Amino acid sequence: MSSRPAVVHASRRTALYEVAGTAYRDFAAQQWVAACAALDFPFSELYRTLHELDSVLGQWADAPIGEVPRYPSFVSRDGFPLEFSVSWRGGVGEARVLFESLGAEPTARGAQEAGRALTRALGALPGVSLDRYLRIEDLYVTDEPAPYRPAVWHSLAHRRGGASRYKVYLNPQTRGVDRAHAVMRETMRRLGLERAWDHVERAGLDPRRDVLEFVALDLDDRAEARVKVYYRHLGEVDLDRVASLARRHDPALAAPVYRAVYGDDVPVNEPMTCLAFREGLDVPDEANLYLRLPSVVASDAEAADRVAAAMRLCGLDPRPHHEVASALAPLPLDSVVGLHELLSFRTSSGARPDLGVYFRFGVYDSSVDGTHA
Repeated sequence: MSSRPAVVHASRRTALYEVAGTAYRDFAAQQWVAACAALDFPFSELYRTLHELDSVLGQWADAPIGEVPRYPSFVSRDGFPLEFSVSWRGGVGEARVLFESLGAEPTARGAQEAGRALTRALGALPGVSLDRYLRIEDLYVTDEPAPYRPAVWHSLAHRRGGASRYKVYLNPQTRGVDRAHAVMRETMRRLGLERAWDHVERAGLDPRRDVLEFVALDLDDRAEARVKVYYRHLGEVDLDRVASLARRHDPALAAPVYRAVYGDDVPVNEPMTCLAFREGLDVPDEANLYLRLPSVVASDAEAADRVAAAMRLCGLDPRPHHEVASALAPLPLDSVVGLHELLSFRTSSGARPDLGVYFRFGVYDSSVDGTHA
C-alpha cells in the first residue's frame, strides 16, 4: 500500500529490477517461486499456489512491464501494481501477494472494473464468499474514479500446510475525503458491525492525523472472517493511540518492537494501523501496526537486521526472513535500499506477536507524481 509524497521524497530511488521486457505474469511467478522456496514450501504446494496466482492475474498481466507504468497503480510509489509480503503466525510462514488488476484501457475506470470482475470470478472458488462484499460494493465504486488512487484490489495468501485465502481491498475515499467516515459508518451498519464502529468513533480520532485509507474484507465464509480498516498516521505518532481501541492489543508487548525499528525516535514517516472487526464483538478484535522502514535505514541489509531484532523479541527465528529477502532482492542486501517497505506486527495479550514484512519491487526509475487526498 502506497505512501504519501513526503515519504516518496524521503526514500526516492532508482529502479532495482531491470524487467522492462518481462511480462507482469512472469515477474510475479518468479518472485512467488523465490519466496515460497525460501519459506520451504513443499513442491506440491508451491506448484499449486503458482497456478492459483496465474489464474487470478488477468490478461493485463501478459503485457510487458515496460519502462514506465502503463497505468500508475497506487499499490507502489513507482506505479507498479504488485507487492509481496511474508508473515510468521505461530512460527509458520505465509506468502502473500497484493495486486491491482489493470483494465483493457489504462484508466482508473478500467482498473476499477477489472477489479470488480475479478471479485466475481473469485466467488466461484471453493471456500470464497462474496456475501459481505456485495452488500457494500456500491459504496466504493463510481463512474469517475480518481487516477492513482485505490480502487478494487485483491490479495492471495497461502500459509504453509493450509488453503489459500483471498481478500478484497476498497477505498473509503472514493467519493471524497470528506465523505470517508460516512462511507465507513454505512459500511459497518450493512455488515452488522455498527456497535464496534461506534466504539471507534467515540474515541474522537482526528481525521487530519489518522486518515482512513483502506477497507479490506476476507473473502471467505469462516465465522472468524474479518473486516479490516486501515489508518495512515501523519505527523508525530503515538503508535498505540489507534491500536489500543482493539481489545487484544497489548502496548507492553508492542513497545520493544517499536524500539527495534525506530530506536528512541518518534516516527514521522507515516506508519499505519489496521483494526480488525469480527461479528459478535462490540469493539475491534485485533490491531496490526505497520512500521515503515525505508526512510530509517541505509540499506536492505540494515532493514533485515532491524526485522531480525524484532523477530527475536517475538521468539521467532530470523533466518527464514533473511532467506526470503535475499531470494527476492536483485542484488546483495547491503547494496540495495527500498526492498523492505513495512514491518507489520499484531499483539495479542498473553501470546507471541505475529510479524510480517512487506516488500516493494522498484521496477520503474522514478516515483509517480501526484498527491494523495
